[in-house]
Amino acid sequence: MNIDGAWQLAEEEIFQLFDAIARDGLPTQIGDHLTNLRWWSQVKNEFPVEACELLFRAQGKSLAQTDCLDRAMLAELSARLSQPADAVILPDLSFGDEPGSSSGQVSGICVGPAASRLVVPVRGPLGEVLIGVVDASHMQISRMNTVDPSVNWNRVCGPLPNDLAEATLEWNLAMGAAHRALATELISLADEEVRICLPANEVEPQVDASELSPTIRETLSQAFADLEAARAVLEASWRYGGRLSGRKAKAMAGRAHHRVCEAVERTTGRDVTRYAKRGFQLNTLCGSYQYLERLLAERQLEERTTVSR
Repeated sequence: MNIDGAWQLAEEEIFQLFDAIARDGLPTQIGDHLTNLRWWSQVKNEFPVEACELLFRAQGKSLAQTDCLDRAMLAELSARLSQPADAVILPDLSFGDEPGSSSGQVSGICVGPAASRLVVPVRGPLGEVLIGVVDASHMQISRMNTVDPSVNWNRVCGPLPNDLAEATLEWNLAMGAAHRALATELISLADEEVRICLPANEVEPQVDASELSPTIRETLSQAFADLEAARAVLEASWRYGGRLSGRKAKAMAGRAHHRVCEAVERTTGRDVTRYAKRGFQLNTLCGSYQYLERLLAERQLEERTTVSR
Protein backbone atom coordinates (compact mmCIF):
# COMPACT_ATOMS: atom_id res chain seq x y z
CA MET A 1 0.00 0.00 0.00
CA ASN A 2 1.29 3.51 -0.79
CA ILE A 3 1.93 6.01 1.96
CA ASP A 4 -1.20 8.06 1.14
CA GLY A 5 -3.36 5.02 1.68
CA ALA A 6 -1.49 4.14 4.86
CA TRP A 7 -1.98 7.69 6.17
CA GLN A 8 -5.72 7.58 5.55
CA LEU A 9 -6.03 4.27 7.37
CA ALA A 10 -3.85 5.45 10.23
CA GLU A 11 -5.89 8.64 10.59
CA GLU A 12 -9.14 6.66 10.74
CA GLU A 13 -7.66 4.25 13.27
CA ILE A 14 -6.33 7.09 15.43
CA PHE A 15 -9.71 8.78 15.63
CA GLN A 16 -11.37 5.47 16.48
CA LEU A 17 -8.75 4.77 19.14
CA PHE A 18 -9.17 8.15 20.83
CA ASP A 19 -12.96 7.84 20.70
CA ALA A 20 -12.67 4.51 22.52
CA ILE A 21 -10.33 5.99 25.14
CA ALA A 22 -12.72 8.90 25.66
CA ARG A 23 -15.61 6.51 26.25
CA ASP A 24 -13.62 4.84 29.03
CA GLY A 25 -13.16 8.25 30.61
CA LEU A 26 -9.81 7.37 32.21
CA PRO A 27 -6.32 8.83 31.71
CA THR A 28 -4.51 6.43 29.38
CA GLN A 29 -0.91 5.75 28.42
CA ILE A 30 -1.06 5.78 24.65
CA GLY A 31 2.18 3.95 23.75
CA ASP A 32 0.98 0.34 23.60
CA HIS A 33 -2.23 1.38 21.83
CA LEU A 34 -0.23 3.06 19.07
CA THR A 35 2.09 0.09 18.72
CA ASN A 36 -0.90 -2.14 18.07
CA LEU A 37 -2.15 -0.01 15.18
CA ARG A 38 -1.36 -1.64 11.85
CA TRP A 39 -0.20 1.42 9.90
CA TRP A 40 1.08 3.69 12.65
CA SER A 41 4.76 2.75 12.53
CA GLN A 42 5.00 3.39 8.78
CA VAL A 43 3.18 6.72 8.97
CA LYS A 44 5.16 7.89 12.01
CA ASN A 45 8.45 7.18 10.27
CA GLU A 46 7.42 8.88 7.03
CA PHE A 47 5.58 11.87 8.56
CA PRO A 48 6.74 12.36 12.18
CA VAL A 49 5.47 15.94 12.50
CA GLU A 50 2.08 15.25 10.92
CA ALA A 51 1.70 12.11 13.02
CA CYS A 52 2.33 14.04 16.23
CA GLU A 53 -0.13 16.76 15.21
CA LEU A 54 -2.75 14.11 14.44
CA LEU A 55 -2.62 12.75 17.99
CA PHE A 56 -3.48 16.10 19.54
CA ARG A 57 -6.13 16.84 16.93
CA ALA A 58 -7.78 13.51 17.78
CA GLN A 59 -7.44 14.16 21.50
CA GLY A 60 -9.25 17.48 21.21
CA LYS A 61 -11.98 16.07 18.99
CA SER A 62 -12.66 13.11 21.28
CA LEU A 63 -12.06 14.73 24.70
CA ALA A 64 -9.80 11.79 25.56
CA GLN A 65 -7.12 12.02 28.24
CA THR A 66 -3.74 10.50 27.39
CA ASP A 67 -0.04 11.02 28.08
CA CYS A 68 0.57 12.46 24.59
CA LEU A 69 1.70 15.81 26.02
CA ASP A 70 4.24 14.15 28.31
CA ARG A 71 5.53 12.02 25.44
CA ALA A 72 6.00 15.06 23.18
CA MET A 73 7.95 16.93 25.87
CA LEU A 74 10.02 13.92 26.95
CA ALA A 75 11.14 13.45 23.34
CA GLU A 76 12.87 16.85 23.61
CA LEU A 77 14.20 16.38 27.16
CA SER A 78 15.40 12.78 27.13
CA ALA A 79 18.95 13.55 25.97
CA ARG A 80 19.61 15.48 29.20
CA LEU A 81 18.06 12.98 31.61
CA SER A 82 20.19 10.67 33.71
CA GLN A 83 17.40 8.06 33.84
CA PRO A 84 14.15 7.31 32.03
CA ALA A 85 11.04 9.27 33.01
CA ASP A 86 7.29 8.86 32.55
CA ALA A 87 5.88 12.38 32.85
CA VAL A 88 6.82 16.05 33.16
CA ILE A 89 5.97 18.36 36.05
CA LEU A 90 4.61 21.46 34.32
CA PRO A 91 4.75 24.97 35.80
CA ASP A 92 2.12 26.04 38.30
CA LEU A 93 -0.62 28.01 36.56
CA SER A 94 0.62 31.27 38.10
CA PHE A 95 4.07 30.75 36.54
CA GLY A 96 2.84 30.61 32.95
CA ASP A 97 5.38 28.69 30.89
CA GLU A 98 8.35 29.17 33.23
CA PRO A 99 9.50 26.55 35.78
CA GLY A 100 8.03 27.11 39.24
CA SER A 101 10.39 24.83 41.17
CA SER A 102 13.29 26.47 43.02
CA SER A 103 14.93 26.87 46.44
CA GLY A 104 15.03 23.15 47.07
CA GLN A 105 11.32 22.62 46.50
CA VAL A 106 9.43 20.90 43.68
CA SER A 107 6.24 22.74 42.74
CA GLY A 108 4.13 22.12 39.67
CA ILE A 109 1.38 20.23 37.90
CA CYS A 110 1.08 16.79 36.36
CA VAL A 111 -1.51 16.35 33.63
CA GLY A 112 -2.85 12.92 34.50
CA PRO A 113 -1.88 10.68 37.40
CA ALA A 114 1.49 11.62 38.91
CA ALA A 115 3.13 8.22 39.02
CA SER A 116 6.57 6.61 38.69
CA ARG A 117 9.37 8.96 37.57
CA LEU A 118 8.72 12.65 36.96
CA VAL A 119 10.90 15.23 35.23
CA VAL A 120 11.13 18.43 37.24
CA PRO A 121 12.34 21.69 35.62
CA VAL A 122 14.09 24.17 37.91
CA ARG A 123 14.90 27.82 37.32
CA GLY A 124 18.59 28.40 38.06
CA PRO A 125 20.14 31.50 39.66
CA LEU A 126 21.22 32.94 36.30
CA GLY A 127 17.94 32.26 34.51
CA GLU A 128 19.01 28.91 33.11
CA VAL A 129 16.77 25.84 33.31
CA LEU A 130 17.95 22.68 35.06
CA ILE A 131 16.11 19.37 34.97
CA GLY A 132 16.17 16.25 37.11
CA VAL A 133 14.03 13.21 37.85
CA VAL A 134 12.07 12.60 41.05
CA ASP A 135 10.22 9.55 42.31
CA ALA A 136 6.50 10.26 42.56
CA SER A 137 6.31 8.19 45.75
CA HIS A 138 8.46 10.85 47.47
CA MET A 139 6.16 13.70 46.42
CA GLN A 140 3.00 15.14 47.94
CA ILE A 141 0.30 14.80 45.30
CA SER A 142 -3.19 16.28 45.44
CA ARG A 143 -5.99 16.36 42.88
CA MET A 144 -6.71 19.84 41.52
CA ASN A 145 -10.11 21.47 41.19
CA THR A 146 -10.62 22.11 37.49
CA VAL A 147 -13.07 23.98 35.28
CA ASP A 148 -13.58 20.70 33.43
CA PRO A 149 -14.24 18.22 36.27
CA SER A 150 -13.55 15.27 33.98
CA VAL A 151 -9.82 15.99 33.67
CA ASN A 152 -7.27 14.52 36.08
CA TRP A 153 -4.70 17.17 36.96
CA ASN A 154 -2.56 16.88 40.07
CA ARG A 155 -0.49 19.35 42.06
CA VAL A 156 2.95 18.02 42.94
CA CYS A 157 5.34 19.26 45.63
CA GLY A 158 8.29 17.82 47.50
CA PRO A 159 12.09 17.92 47.76
CA LEU A 160 14.22 18.62 44.70
CA PRO A 161 16.56 15.90 43.43
CA ASN A 162 20.29 16.35 43.97
CA ASP A 163 21.20 15.43 40.41
CA LEU A 164 20.25 18.29 38.09
CA ALA A 165 21.46 18.87 34.52
CA GLU A 166 21.55 22.13 32.58
CA ALA A 167 18.88 21.90 29.88
CA THR A 168 17.82 25.42 28.86
CA LEU A 169 17.79 24.60 25.14
CA GLU A 170 15.96 21.32 25.64
CA TRP A 171 13.39 22.94 27.92
CA ASN A 172 12.71 25.64 25.33
CA LEU A 173 12.18 22.97 22.68
CA ALA A 174 9.93 20.97 25.02
CA MET A 175 7.82 24.02 25.89
CA GLY A 176 7.53 24.90 22.21
CA ALA A 177 6.27 21.36 21.58
CA ALA A 178 3.81 21.70 24.47
CA HIS A 179 2.45 24.99 23.15
CA ARG A 180 1.93 23.50 19.68
CA ALA A 181 0.22 20.46 21.16
CA LEU A 182 -2.12 22.52 23.34
CA ALA A 183 -2.86 24.91 20.47
CA THR A 184 -3.81 21.95 18.28
CA GLU A 185 -6.21 20.67 20.92
CA LEU A 186 -7.73 24.12 21.42
CA ILE A 187 -8.43 24.55 17.72
CA SER A 188 -9.86 21.04 17.50
CA LEU A 189 -12.12 21.82 20.48
CA ALA A 190 -13.27 25.04 18.82
CA ASP A 191 -14.04 23.16 15.61
CA GLU A 192 -16.17 20.68 17.56
CA GLU A 193 -17.95 23.50 19.39
CA VAL A 194 -18.94 24.97 16.03
CA ARG A 195 -19.89 21.60 14.55
CA ILE A 196 -22.18 20.70 17.44
CA CYS A 197 -23.72 24.07 18.25
CA LEU A 198 -23.88 25.65 14.78
CA PRO A 199 -24.68 22.78 12.43
CA ALA A 200 -24.53 23.90 8.82
CA ASN A 201 -26.30 21.03 7.10
CA GLU A 202 -29.27 20.17 9.28
CA VAL A 203 -32.75 20.28 7.79
CA GLU A 204 -33.79 22.53 10.67
CA PRO A 205 -30.65 24.34 11.76
CA GLN A 206 -30.55 25.72 15.28
CA VAL A 207 -29.49 29.12 13.97
CA ASP A 208 -31.02 31.03 11.06
CA ALA A 209 -28.38 33.58 10.03
CA SER A 210 -31.01 35.89 8.54
CA GLU A 211 -32.61 36.28 11.98
CA LEU A 212 -29.39 37.26 13.72
CA SER A 213 -28.71 40.85 14.65
CA PRO A 214 -25.82 42.63 12.91
CA THR A 215 -23.89 42.59 16.20
CA ILE A 216 -24.20 38.81 16.54
CA ARG A 217 -23.26 38.26 12.89
CA GLU A 218 -20.19 40.44 13.39
CA THR A 219 -19.25 38.48 16.54
CA LEU A 220 -19.51 35.19 14.66
CA SER A 221 -17.53 36.50 11.69
CA GLN A 222 -14.75 37.78 13.93
CA ALA A 223 -14.62 34.51 15.87
CA PHE A 224 -14.33 32.45 12.69
CA ALA A 225 -11.67 34.81 11.34
CA ASP A 226 -9.67 34.45 14.57
CA LEU A 227 -9.98 30.67 14.33
CA GLU A 228 -8.67 30.53 10.77
CA ALA A 229 -5.82 32.91 11.59
CA ALA A 230 -4.84 30.74 14.55
CA ARG A 231 -4.97 27.64 12.35
CA ALA A 232 -2.57 29.23 9.84
CA VAL A 233 -0.08 30.26 12.54
CA LEU A 234 -0.27 26.80 14.10
CA GLU A 235 0.42 25.09 10.78
CA ALA A 236 3.53 27.25 10.36
CA SER A 237 4.64 26.45 13.90
CA TRP A 238 4.38 22.70 13.27
CA ARG A 239 6.37 23.18 10.07
CA TYR A 240 9.21 25.30 11.47
CA GLY A 241 9.23 24.56 15.21
CA GLY A 242 10.71 26.81 17.89
CA ARG A 243 9.46 28.20 21.19
CA LEU A 244 8.47 31.62 19.89
CA SER A 245 6.24 30.20 17.17
CA GLY A 246 4.73 27.83 19.74
CA ARG A 247 3.90 30.74 22.02
CA LYS A 248 2.25 32.60 19.16
CA ALA A 249 0.27 29.52 18.16
CA LYS A 250 -1.06 28.85 21.66
CA ALA A 251 -1.85 32.51 22.29
CA MET A 252 -3.87 32.76 19.08
CA ALA A 253 -5.54 29.37 19.54
CA GLY A 254 -6.54 30.19 23.12
CA ARG A 255 -8.06 33.51 22.11
CA ALA A 256 -9.80 31.95 19.09
CA HIS A 257 -11.32 29.17 21.22
CA HIS A 258 -12.55 31.72 23.75
CA ARG A 259 -14.12 33.91 21.06
CA VAL A 260 -15.75 30.98 19.29
CA CYS A 261 -17.32 29.75 22.53
CA GLU A 262 -18.46 33.28 23.39
CA ALA A 263 -19.96 33.75 19.93
CA VAL A 264 -21.75 30.37 20.07
CA GLU A 265 -23.20 31.18 23.48
CA ARG A 266 -24.45 34.59 22.33
CA THR A 267 -25.89 33.09 19.17
CA THR A 268 -27.59 29.97 20.50
CA GLY A 269 -28.05 30.59 24.22
CA ARG A 270 -26.80 27.06 24.85
CA ASP A 271 -25.19 26.03 28.12
CA VAL A 272 -21.40 25.72 28.18
CA THR A 273 -20.40 22.46 26.50
CA ARG A 274 -17.63 20.05 27.48
CA TYR A 275 -15.64 21.29 24.48
CA ALA A 276 -15.77 24.79 25.90
CA LYS A 277 -14.88 23.67 29.43
CA ARG A 278 -11.97 21.52 28.23
CA GLY A 279 -10.65 24.44 26.20
CA PHE A 280 -10.95 26.86 29.12
CA GLN A 281 -8.96 24.34 31.16
CA LEU A 282 -6.23 23.83 28.57
CA ASN A 283 -5.91 27.58 28.07
CA THR A 284 -4.55 27.89 31.62
CA LEU A 285 -1.78 25.34 31.08
CA CYS A 286 1.74 26.58 30.20
CA GLY A 287 0.49 30.15 30.00
CA SER A 288 -2.98 31.46 29.22
CA TYR A 289 -3.50 33.35 25.99
CA GLN A 290 -3.55 36.60 28.01
CA TYR A 291 -0.18 35.76 29.59
CA LEU A 292 1.39 34.73 26.29
CA GLU A 293 0.06 37.79 24.46
CA ARG A 294 1.66 39.97 27.10
CA LEU A 295 5.01 38.20 26.69
CA LEU A 296 4.84 38.56 22.91
CA ALA A 297 3.95 42.24 23.18
CA GLU A 298 6.84 42.87 25.57
CA ARG A 299 9.22 41.10 23.21
CA GLN A 300 8.01 43.17 20.26
CA LEU A 301 8.41 46.38 22.26
CA GLU A 302 11.97 45.41 23.24
CA GLU A 303 12.85 44.68 19.61
CA ARG A 304 11.47 48.04 18.44
CA THR A 305 13.31 49.85 21.20
CA THR A 306 16.57 48.13 20.24
CA VAL A 307 16.16 49.00 16.55
CA SER A 308 15.37 52.65 17.30
CA ARG A 309 18.58 53.16 19.30
